[in-house]
This record gives sequence, C-alpha cells and structure tokens, in this order.
Amino acid sequence: MDAKEYNFKVGEIVNLPRKSVKVNKSGMKSYEHLINSRYICVRECEDMKRGMLVKVLGKTNRDSIIISGGEPFFKDDKAEGFMNDTYYSYRFPSAIELKEILEIIRNDKSLIEKFEEASMHINPNSTYWVRDTTRRLLVLKAPQHYDAKSDGLFASEDDNSLHYRISVAYFYKSQISW
Repeated sequence: MDAKEYNFKVGEIVNLPRKSVKVNKSGMKSYEHLINSRYICVRECEDMKRGMLVKVLGKTNRDSIIISGGEPFFKDDKAEGFMNDTYYSYRFPSAIELKEILEIIRNDKSLIEKFEEASMHINPNSTYWVRDTTRRLLVLKAPQHYDAKSDGLFASEDDNSLHYRISVAYFYKSQISW
C-alpha cells in the first residue's frame, strides 16, 4: 500500500483527516491535541523544509484556557466515554512558529484573501495566543499572548482581552504533524 504524498500549494484550502495525540490524563479526564478539517497552506514543502498549514480559530479570552501537559489547552471538542471523557484542543503555536507564520502572511497579501474566502479572518498585526507559558507563584503556569505590533510576549493571568487562536500543522512527503 502506497502512503499518500502531500504536495499542497500556497493558498490551497486543505481538508485534513481527524488525528489526535494524547497530551495528558488526569483521573477520569483525558486531554488530546487535534488536527482536522480546513487549513490554508501558507508554505509549500521544499527540499528539507516542511510545508505549513494554518487554521484560524477566531478570538477568545483567558477564561476558556486551561493548562494541560504544561501547555495552554482550549476544550474545542469532547468525547464522552464510559470510563472517561476525552477533551480535544487544537495545539497553540509557539511564539517562534507564530512569528514565522505572520511574516509569511505579511509578505503575501493574497494569503489574507484566501483566509477571508475560507471564512477565517486574520489580522497579522493583532494579538495571538501562544504555546509558551510563564510561571506564576513559582510552580503554576499561565498562558501568554504575542502582540505582533510590539513584538512582545505578555502574561494573561487576569486579562479579559480577546486574542486570536490559530493552529499549525506541518506536512512533509507522506507525514502530517503538529
């Protein structure tokens, strides 16, 4: 059986099959990162560089985010089971990944149009939730957001502001990862 070869083009709307990977299990709850549904290709796979797919999930505030497995986690989906419930979240990008994505989008204005066509509004000069966390009270972690205008990371402990959520998936030959 031949593995599927992924060769998406910049601006292409991609429908990915549902895949998940376990992040954490706590008692009767399990947490997993998820990829599925529609993404926009922002970088093609070239030589040894993985291709990049982006999904814009809208804006949300701090109240909806928990920390699971040491990372911010948003309960995007839930599967109820007899023995436990499983919560799914699209993984947040790191600040480094996000900066790269925003740079790509700023340099290719046609991508903003592609996101609009796919009903995924994005503003490359806004604020975004990132996977990076900060410590509070020595041991507890708090989510952070990245401000593209000031190029800075900010803790979001009691902040009620709305920030974009995006998710990134990578492709290379027959592999999809996140």
